[in-house]
Amino acid sequence: MESPLTEEPRVFDSPTPDSTESIGARLAGEAHPGQVIGLVGELGAGKTVFVRGAVGWMGGDPLQVRSPTFTLLNLYSCAMTVYHFDLYRLDSGADLEGIGFYEFAREDGLTLVEWADRFDEVAEEVDIWVTLDFIPGQEGRRITVRS
Repeated sequence: MESPLTEEPRVFDSPTPDSTESIGARLAGEAHPGQVIGLVGELGAGKTVFVRGAVGWMGGDPLQVRSPTFTLLNLYSCAMTVYHFDLYRLDSGADLEGIGFYEFAREDGLTLVEWADRFDEVAEEVDIWVTLDFIPGQEGRRITVRS
């Protein structure tokens, strides 16, 4: 479950993948070590594209960013380490310990979690929720940020 919201959500319309990357970069610029950002959206909504922007802003190579759907975790060396989790293939919240989620989340880096809404255990750790939705009848996305 999402934690109580402390401010009005910010909403961005993103007509292209480049603009989704830019929004990811902008939010990375506001991030602090130890924060956990939960990414929510359907398959293909742009969660990994968002991460690419965050990694690029933090001085990492955005071309290295890949969805960790099969590896479950990717680490990116940046100004602060980025821990990029993808929980799509996990069966239950009990699997979080085995993939090192609790070991890395809240450490000295920034943790970005795709499919963060799948398990209550993860939702309890999320500081910022980023929801990426398809805009009906358009190519773009609507990105909603709640903290």
